[in-house]
Amino acid sequence: MRFKERNKKNLTLFIFFLTISSGSCVEASSRSHISKSKIIPAEVSFYEQVLPSLAGKSVVLVTNPSGIGRHPEKILKEFKDKKVKIKHLIGLEHGFLGLEEDFSKSPVTMDETFQLPIYHIYKVKNSEIPAILKGADAIVFDVVDMGMRCYTYLSVLKRLMDNLPDPNTKFILLDHPNPALYLGARGEGIQKKFLNFAGEFPSLFFTGMTLGEAAAFYNGEYLGGKVKLDIISPENLKRGFDWDREGIPWSTPSPNLPMLDSARNYLGLVLLEGVNVSVGRGTQAPFVYFGAPWMNEPEDIISELNEDSKGDYYYQSVFFKPVFGPFKGEICRGLRLTVVNRKYDPIRMAYNLTSIMKKKYKDFKWRQYADGSHNIDFLWGTEKFRESVDAGKTYEEFKASYAESESSTNRLIQKYLIY
Repeated sequence: MRFKERNKKNLTLFIFFLTISSGSCVEASSRSHISKSKIIPAEVSFYEQVLPSLAGKSVVLVTNPSGIGRHPEKILKEFKDKKVKIKHLIGLEHGFLGLEEDFSKSPVTMDETFQLPIYHIYKVKNSEIPAILKGADAIVFDVVDMGMRCYTYLSVLKRLMDNLPDPNTKFILLDHPNPALYLGARGEGIQKKFLNFAGEFPSLFFTGMTLGEAAAFYNGEYLGGKVKLDIISPENLKRGFDWDREGIPWSTPSPNLPMLDSARNYLGLVLLEGVNVSVGRGTQAPFVYFGAPWMNEPEDIISELNEDSKGDYYYQSVFFKPVFGPFKGEICRGLRLTVVNRKYDPIRMAYNLTSIMKKKYKDFKWRQYADGSHNIDFLWGTEKFRESVDAGKTYEEFKASYAESESSTNRLIQKYLIY
């Protein structure tokens, strides 16, 4: 009898480990090693072909660790070897090293690595930008974008293109794929009264374009083609790419998007920044955790949320304590979002999540500025997201209200698509 029980136990353990091993193989096959990637980053062509053509020239450099900025020593060596002078740097939202949570309080600081001035465009008046760019033979722009109007790197791109003082200045942009490219142009355009640094580019909420395509679109549709735009494209990139299977490494553009999972979740959870919750900034899992001290018994809404997800993602309850941002130092109850379908609908997810939270929690509030305006309206671009949730409209009703805008925008941008 003991022998049979022992054999039964051994068989159970064997099946368990076989299952684990099989699962591991499946998981491993879904994510390729970088060495197997057929996509050659734009920086390869930049260093081999473009940089040598700039010998004797002066450039303004815009980058961070999501681009060539992750290897400043290489920049210093290669630019020096090719006799290309860096006039100064342009600072993006999270600083040259991508480590800063808050905006710089000064319009210009001295970068310690390059020993050069770094101008923080969000602290500089548009009228002052031409003087900053004056004398440059080229602008070199290299960052990973999220493919969303509310991501501030797109606003920096627009401001620089708007304010080039010399029509002969080259604008060299190293292009990258982005996590939202599969969506196409989605959402609404932004109304004039909601224009802000995190919503300045004339696109829908999701641009439907890479940064290079967005630059070509803006140049063609708004600037009459006056910018001498040189887009350096990744080789072999196709629009239907799968980030994991293509072996494309994730390069962190911000301390709040350390992993590709955070970036995928960000596509939808960024809209929760318009609500009185923490979206995990200042935790070990930004844009994976979200919640608030008042979000008691989050398990109560998990079943409804998971059923609504249609298997594209799921939620689990979690505790967390942010070290900065909303509810700094407070214990928050909330949820953890795991995306399963890498091509999910983030607008649907955000809309239904917000609607269910509002229905469940009496302490739910739309985040407001001192003048009474709503943060969510500046994020989305109109009052429609907030007003539709408040009116109890379904996602399908909400989506139908801007469907024609999506169709016309996707037709408009077609001629600017590279991949």
